[in-house]
Amino acid sequence: MVSRSMFPFNDFVYLQHQLDQLAQDAFGMRAQASVATLPVDVFDTGDQIVVQAYLPGVRAEHLDVQVEDGVVTISGNFPQLYDTDDARSYTWHTRELRTGRFQRSTTLPYKVDWDGSNASISDGILRMTFPKAAEAKPRRISIANTPSEAGTPELTATSTSQ
Repeated sequence: MVSRSMFPFNDFVYLQHQLDQLAQDAFGMRAQASVATLPVDVFDTGDQIVVQAYLPGVRAEHLDVQVEDGVVTISGNFPQLYDTDDARSYTWHTRELRTGRFQRSTTLPYKVDWDGSNASISDGILRMTFPKAAEAKPRRISIANTPSEAGTPELTATSTSQ
């Protein structure tokens, strides 16, 4: 027999189960685990900023994307997976799949050309691309060769003899 003290997280699992039971008794339903934030990736491809969000089961018509002062806000609804009345009668052992409203804001690292942006969702991945604004793109300054003027020291190769 293995003692409970060998698995210290068992106490936390037990406590979560008890809180879940209390929620069911008080509100007629099981508490639903929540995810702190909507997972997003933001990366720079050189000419554009890409923002991707993982939104399984969410369709385009259930999403809203707003942009203000360099902040992109994604909001929408995760689909309702179970009939609410039926779900109340279930005995839940684990409930982690999200349903209901969500919102996530992220600040873009550069100024972008909002008019050239686009967004699409496929296989649960929302992908938004934002072309960098001209002032955010790196610039190369060309250097011209000009004849040296009198008084301007020339760099010459020197060799050291040993």
